[in-house]
Amino acid sequence: MTDSWIGGHNIQIGVVGGDISILLDRPSFRLELLRPMESPELPAKVRHQPSYLLDPSHQVVPYRPSVSLEMLASWRDNKDDLSVLLLHGPGGQGKTRTAQHFAACAASDGWSVAQARDLATAAPVLPPVKEPFAERLLIIVDYAERWRFPSLLTMLELIRSDGQARIVRILLLARSDTHLWDQLEAELDSLGIGYAQPIALPGFSGPSREALFTEASAAFAHALDAPELSPPVPDNLADPAYASPLTLHMAALAGVVAAREGDSRPTDISRYLLLHERRRWNDPATGDTVRALVALATLFGPAPTRESARALLLAAGAADGPAEADRALKAHRTLYPSDRHLAPLRPDRFAEDFLGWYLSRDQDAGEDLAALLTGDGTALQDGDIRQALIVLANAARHEPVRDLLDKVITQRHDLAETSPAIMLAVAEHLPISTVLGFAVCPDKSAELAYARVRIAQRFAEARPDGAPALLDIINLRLLGNALLDCGEYAQAANALGKAIRQVRVHRDDPEIGYPVALADLLNAYSAPLLYGGRPHEAVGATAEAIELLRDQLPEISAGDVSVHKDSLARSLINHANALAQIEELPNALDAAKGAVVLYKELASENFNGYGAALFRAQTRVGNLLSQAGQHEDAFWREQSAANTLRRLYARSPEEHREDYANTLYNLGVTLDEMGLAEQAAPILSEAADLFRYLAQHVPLRFLDRLANCLFLLSSALEELGRVGERIRVLREVVIVTRQLREKEPDRYDTRLALTLFFLGQELATREDFEDASPALTEAKELFQSLVMLQPEPAEVLPDVLVTLSFVQAALDDLVAATATAREGIAMLRKHSENSGEAVPRGGFAVNGLKHLVPLLAEMGGEEQAAVLAELDELLRLSAPDASR
Repeated sequence: MTDSWIGGHNIQIGVVGGDISILLDRPSFRLELLRPMESPELPAKVRHQPSYLLDPSHQVVPYRPSVSLEMLASWRDNKDDLSVLLLHGPGGQGKTRTAQHFAACAASDGWSVAQARDLATAAPVLPPVKEPFAERLLIIVDYAERWRFPSLLTMLELIRSDGQARIVRILLLARSDTHLWDQLEAELDSLGIGYAQPIALPGFSGPSREALFTEASAAFAHALDAPELSPPVPDNLADPAYASPLTLHMAALAGVVAAREGDSRPTDISRYLLLHERRRWNDPATGDTVRALVALATLFGPAPTRESARALLLAAGAADGPAEADRALKAHRTLYPSDRHLAPLRPDRFAEDFLGWYLSRDQDAGEDLAALLTGDGTALQDGDIRQALIVLANAARHEPVRDLLDKVITQRHDLAETSPAIMLAVAEHLPISTVLGFAVCPDKSAELAYARVRIAQRFAEARPDGAPALLDIINLRLLGNALLDCGEYAQAANALGKAIRQVRVHRDDPEIGYPVALADLLNAYSAPLLYGGRPHEAVGATAEAIELLRDQLPEISAGDVSVHKDSLARSLINHANALAQIEELPNALDAAKGAVVLYKELASENFNGYGAALFRAQTRVGNLLSQAGQHEDAFWREQSAANTLRRLYARSPEEHREDYANTLYNLGVTLDEMGLAEQAAPILSEAADLFRYLAQHVPLRFLDRLANCLFLLSSALEELGRVGERIRVLREVVIVTRQLREKEPDRYDTRLALTLFFLGQELATREDFEDASPALTEAKELFQSLVMLQPEPAEVLPDVLVTLSFVQAALDDLVAATATAREGIAMLRKHSENSGEAVPRGGFAVNGLKHLVPLLAEMGGEEQAAVLAELDELLRLSAPDASR
């Protein structure tokens, strides 16, 4: 792969027409096969437009990479059948141009190239692929951050299972890797899809910018039929802004245009180029209409059909009737030739600057767009509105765009909650009054968890000097709760602990020292303490909350009874959770049952307000009863709660998903303890699906719960003899546990070792010795390192060694099998000597060694004879009737 420009035929990412056909069509996405194509010959007045000259698909300026192309080539040519790479950078950093160059190189090397399209917005009708395509397929996913995450996952899953191409590479392009890669990485592991670490486009380095500016100026001068023009290099090229290829190219183009027009060098480059872009729009009869069309195209385009484009113009008030709408569409298509109607202005950042200018000069335009985005009965689909809001979010550096976005979000909070990108724009750019609405009443969807943290941080940052203590406390609580939702337990405990200390300092202030408020804070504080491994402190915090509320009982007014009972019930539940962690089950049960009594009273008066809380409390009682061995009683409570929460979840998934998942898991635990594996398996499988979704969006908080659920599911499947399903689940447990182990190695080493051992056992049972061997070898190594730190793994390690020895023998590696068997025998003898107990004759390890006898006997030789002698001695020492 070279660094030179590819001219002539090229792959155009994001093209909206031309020689394209459908490779794979599904309800939520489709793959469109691209072919190298030569750019059509367009009139000079089109080719001289700044938007044309700057559009990377037209390749006016030679491609100069800001990222090592060897890195991309190495990923493309690695040994994986299917692999994913994220290429990210701000707007104008060269993502599209790099992808086009990479795709053209792949096509010239015999790869087929496709682009993926999210069908949240309507797409044009295209023919299916008729001719065969290459065995190697490169798929480009532009604007990956705009995709609905479930659609992105569905695409990856279907591509993995489709099997039309033998080797597939998926290149994701996004403005930022914020949280997108965290979510994706976990899923790629569980799907068994390979990946490389994300690559950030760094932009142009300082020393190279002068030469690149000169080269771009010459290219633009040639394209404008004025090759003699050579504008001077700006004095401030060292400014970090010129690291952006688009910024540097805009400066070069502005310099050439200014030299041609006899203008002085412009200070506002984008505004100057927009002025020249608009000169072709300024026909007195159509100028205003064209500006409106360009704005609509930037926000909603391209339209899939003429009918949909016409409907958009009529809904936006840009045309008075179908005939006028058709004339307007024709005028726009003359200015911006395309196979599709309302092709957006390019590049994106140039279009965003246009929106800022357009809205600044026409207040009515902002009002009309706000009405279009928030009104009922418009021609817009949800995906169209979401796309427009993401464009506005990306353009929110411009004040008029911020004003429009604020107007829309203020009227329709729910629209902001359709995308993390929009919520982050709210946090970064909108007035604090708008931010406050989201901070105080946050949406509870897992997808927005990280955006909620930024909302809370922005609210805290906006605190004025000398603000009252109550505002500080509110800020800290909002931030603590948002961090807790993301699984950032240490930071959450720090924020909530500070809030509690503030309350104690101002305890005499009636607005601050209200006991229920302090009790609620203590309850919130107990959660990150408990999840963060500080259960004794959580017991203390919840005990203080209970004491505060009980002391206040004689003083509460009739109007405050419900609030007081709710706070006391939550305190009792949290106290029960903390007590269970320190194994005080009787006290934990008493506390949880007390909470159920209070919630029954509350639910009898307001079921909609307290019904879900009642069933959560009943689930907790059932879970504690199960831990105490009272499985029958636990089962009936948990089953009743699960049935009710299933209905609540169907009505409001985001609100009840976590509670429903926890309830199903607890019910599955109880059924498993009762020996009812057949009933437990589907319950645990459903719980795993819910936890899997939650872990996609908030891995820090839910990966551990997913791992626990899957591990228990694997146990139920073992009881049922469903080996194939168990292997699949154990593989996922290995993947999830590896991810957890990256954060806390010591905590998850034992679970990973056990899971690998169980996986190796099952694979050996199916005579899949090739896959069993690496799993068992890693399990052996993990257990050997654990034995040095704690004694318990020494009881399992002999079983691992014997199983591994059997697998090695089956693979005809009898030398390794002999050495491993001798190691297992030595461990069994050592354990027997240290414990003073005979080795169980019917135990797993001894039985496994017996199966090795015929294989070793066939080999003969001194080593094998020594093993057989050691085994005879071990059996002589073993207890005749003992079993493991």
